[in-house]
Amino acid sequence: MTRKQAWLSPVEISKEFRPDSDQVSVRTVHRWFSVLREKGGFVYYPYPRANALGLADVLLTIHGLRDPRVLGIIPFAASFNVEIGLVKGEPFVRQGYWVPATAMAEFRDFWRAARDLDLLEDVEMYSSRNTHFIFSPFEELITEDGSALWSRPSDNSHFRALIRDDFRDPFEVKLSERLAENPLLIPLVVEHIWAYYSSRQVWQAIGEKDLSSVWRYAKGLRARDLRKPGGALHVLQAEWDNLLQNFEEVFVQPRVFFDWTGLKNTTFLSVVMQAPSSQEMLDAVFRMSERSIVTALKPSIELDGRCHLSCFLPSDQMAAVVRIVGESHSGTTPPLIAIQDRAATLQLFQPSFCKLNWSCFEPSGLAWTFDGPDYIERLKSLEPQQLAQSVTPQHA
Repeated sequence: MTRKQAWLSPVEISKEFRPDSDQVSVRTVHRWFSVLREKGGFVYYPYPRANALGLADVLLTIHGLRDPRVLGIIPFAASFNVEIGLVKGEPFVRQGYWVPATAMAEFRDFWRAARDLDLLEDVEMYSSRNTHFIFSPFEELITEDGSALWSRPSDNSHFRALIRDDFRDPFEVKLSERLAENPLLIPLVVEHIWAYYSSRQVWQAIGEKDLSSVWRYAKGLRARDLRKPGGALHVLQAEWDNLLQNFEEVFVQPRVFFDWTGLKNTTFLSVVMQAPSSQEMLDAVFRMSERSIVTALKPSIELDGRCHLSCFLPSDQMAAVVRIVGESHSGTTPPLIAIQDRAATLQLFQPSFCKLNWSCFEPSGLAWTFDGPDYIERLKSLEPQQLAQSVTPQHA
């Protein structure tokens, strides 16, 4: 599924997946998906190009966070992790955002205000191109008892070709023409991020919100048409199918993930490094991916060899990956290497720390709304919390 540049429905998976030459029924695929989601945290969705949505991929490194509620205010969050740097042994928060291209100044103002209000010590921002994921064959790295075990390098050449092609394309943070022509695709694309694998599930998720706001996204359609039995679902399915026929316009690749907490002998290792060139950066990244289960790459916008890398890997491969970093880094300052603080990540995480709100997109003006002054006022209204809940060094 990760190595096919498309998003496959259960019907398509049933046609293509033939273990022992036997076809698997659509009902069986649905049942597999349901069990995997319930018991294994399975997610499978087409990963959007943030820039095609008019959003910039920004990664924050937040030092001395004193109130985690700060992380849930801006409704454009995309990822969350608590890490410990290997140089000083100090904890920090890494949070990813997809920021409207026109709101970067307001975004920076928010974090300056958080610092000035003494809600955190400092924050660093790293803007990148779209995130790419490199998936090693799961069955080669995971044993039947749920342990990570590395025995040989994985062949991830499929993803090297995919990333190289993407690097050749012009990069601009701008709403794509396809999405501008049909804003209804915005809620469809965003809702699929949360692992709904059918249009019916997406419609049910959208239906839990204010339906009157959903109709505003449907250009050229009358509300009464959408209220007909099955009418709305038919529209969604038709629009989604049409979008998937042009997969790479809006999506980077399909993404598959699972409940990583259930795997034994694993860790997340993150790196900010500077290679001499984008080619040498890719060479290093793929050497590291050959020892990892999943690798997430955030290349710099300029493709100057700088990148942020996150490897989910067998714990005993950490030394080998760090060695590759040392061999590949060429910056005047040392690379920044950290490991995940799993307990703190799970303890602090809230759904609002990792949620993009599609209702912030205004279809009439084809633009995202970013209410910077309101977000800052919410910062100011936070009541003091006990220091025990903050992510700061023990000696602070």
